[in-house]
Amino acid sequence: MSLAMTMGISVLLQRGTALLKAHGIPSPRLEAETLLSSVLSCQRIYFYTNPDKGCSEREEILFGEFVRRRAGHEPLQYITGEVDFSGFSLAVRPGVFIPRPETELIVEAVCAITPSPKRILDLCTGSGALAVALALRLPSSKITAVDCSECALSNARLNIERHQCVDRVTLLKGDLFNALQYENGFEKADEGLARFDLIVCNPPYIPEEERPHLQPEVRNYEPHTALFAPEKGRAFYRRILQETPSFLFPGGHLLFELGMGQADWFESHIKEETEFQVRFIPDMAGIDRVAVCSQASTALGLLNG
Repeated sequence: MSLAMTMGISVLLQRGTALLKAHGIPSPRLEAETLLSSVLSCQRIYFYTNPDKGCSEREEILFGEFVRRRAGHEPLQYITGEVDFSGFSLAVRPGVFIPRPETELIVEAVCAITPSPKRILDLCTGSGALAVALALRLPSSKITAVDCSECALSNARLNIERHQCVDRVTLLKGDLFNALQYENGFEKADEGLARFDLIVCNPPYIPEEERPHLQPEVRNYEPHTALFAPEKGRAFYRRILQETPSFLFPGGHLLFELGMGQADWFESHIKEETEFQVRFIPDMAGIDRVAVCSQASTALGLLNG
């Protein structure tokens, strides 16, 4: 089916929808409209108020390319280059993990903590979603965002600049806490290490054996280093929980995103291997999605109601 021929918006959308539907894309009309909105830099309402409006040949060709990419199950966000997160738009590029709505729960949880944390560390920052959201929601905070991927850091830098957070978000390349070196400008704390009021992390947590069962959009396009973790998806949790006490001020908090079914193991591990206390926050599906860990007993009273 060719989409490069000259045609009006309504016909273009009909053909794009048909192609997406034929390739098993959910909500094909909505996705066709989203793709054309990106091409034309307009809101979807424009299509209903201007159904007979024509597009330029360049716009039609670009829309055709976008539709064919989506028909191949490339994530919509990589094609448009945008994703909505916590009430604002983020740039997201191929090779970078796409932020999910569930991760917004971490933002809400952090914003509910009193007093508001001043020094925040975002491990596995990816696109910079959490770092930027927290910088925007907590204007008195300073955030350090860490990732081992240069591609991710480049993407995060785009978002930090877009939302004018450059003066409050510092990007560091490295393997989790190993990125916190003196030469990166951190002050020495009691034990000669950088310390924070709060640490957040959405780590890789999918067990490798689940790879064949993932949607092709995830399995074939998103970076595997941001998805999969050894030890049944638990490796990053173990390491971060072990190393965090040296980098967290007394009374500070550590927040993780969890995968489906991981809360029971996580709670058991916390009790047996750490000095933390933990509380879970469920997502809209009732899955315990965020773990709020603290060295202080007052943390258990957070987010009640």
